[in-house]
Formats: sequence, C-alpha cells, structure tokens
Amino acid sequence: MHIPDPREQEIAHRYFKPFVDRFKGCTAVLDVASGQGHFLDLMKEAGIPARGVELDVELSESCRDRGLDVEQGDFFEFLHRAKPGSFDGVHASHIIEHFAPTQVEELFRLVGPTLKGGSLFAIITPNPANLRRMVGDFWRDPTHVRPYPASAIRKLLGRAGGWEILEDAEYTDRKPSLSRSLVYGLRNLFLGRYWVGDDLYVIARRISG
Repeated sequence: MHIPDPREQEIAHRYFKPFVDRFKGCTAVLDVASGQGHFLDLMKEAGIPARGVELDVELSESCRDRGLDVEQGDFFEFLHRAKPGSFDGVHASHIIEHFAPTQVEELFRLVGPTLKGGSLFAIITPNPANLRRMVGDFWRDPTHVRPYPASAIRKLLGRAGGWEILEDAEYTDRKPSLSRSLVYGLRNLFLGRYWVGDDLYVIARRISG
C-alpha cells in the first residue's frame, strides 16, 4: 500500500492547481487514471464535482477512503460505457506516455462523446524536449512506451475528430533558482533547447457532440 507523503502531496497540489482553475464552473469532471487522487483532492477543495477512474485497486481504495469518488477499473472500458454528454471537463495527466499512438488516439476518440459541446480536455505529459527527462527520469519507469511532443498530440486529436486545440505549452510547477537558470541558459546556448520545462500540456475543446 502506498503511504502518502506530506511533501509529495504538497508538490502534487502545487503542480495541479493551475489545471484545477481551468475547470471552474464545471459540474461533472472526469479524471482519467486518477492515481493517488491529488487532482481530485484539489477539485474537492475547490468545490468542483469530479470523479476518477483508476485501474490500481489499492490506489482506488485509498482515494475512496478519503471521500473521493473513484471507480476502480480500466478507463477504456469506463469510457465505452459512459453516456454521451456525461461530463463537462476531462483531465488526463501523465497517462498517454504509457500507451502506443493507436491507443492514445482511441482514448481521445472515446473521451469526445462523453463531453458536452464546448467542454475542455486537459492533457499533461513529460516534455520530450527536456533532455534530463528523456535520458533519465522518463525511462526509469518500465511502463512508459514513448514520449509525445505537442505536435503528436495535436495530430492524434485531429485523427480522433471533434476537437479544437486551444493551447499547448511547456510546463514547470516551480521556477529554478538564479544559479540553475544560468546553468540551463548556458546549456541551451550550446546544446539547443534541451533544458526546458519538465512537462507539457495541451488544452482542447470539444466542438461536436
């Protein structure tokens, strides 16, 4: 059983806070692969109704013990069963890198009908342009299949159909110190734009029901 670490929770809450703000005014948000429930914790604190779907049994039980609405199961099957227009927002953080492109496209295709027209879909994933991420952190997880640059996510959303891309950007939840910024600047100068945001996000809007 994973034992929650207070510092880990603090970091996770700081990380997810800007994305919680994207769903203000929503009444039914889905967190795909909700994991330890950090995003759902923040949604609950913000008074935004949200539920998660998570494959891991222990993580699901841990979330429910904290009063979070989490269904244990495969999210592909969950989305297949979901009624059209069930949600007015979907969040998927650090999950697409665990799947091949055909599966990611299927995820995007299945998410679409579950959303009401005009609803937002937030996708967060490690940034392939970050050298430290790609040569170290990323491949330490044996369940990672491949990284996805924003351009690939855009293409897969386009293939799935019914999406308008609103925004994509690199993302880091905290600014580096002055000395580290200088080091990163020198590395970027000589190596190219490799020392950049740890992650990236894409925000898409559902344009068809």
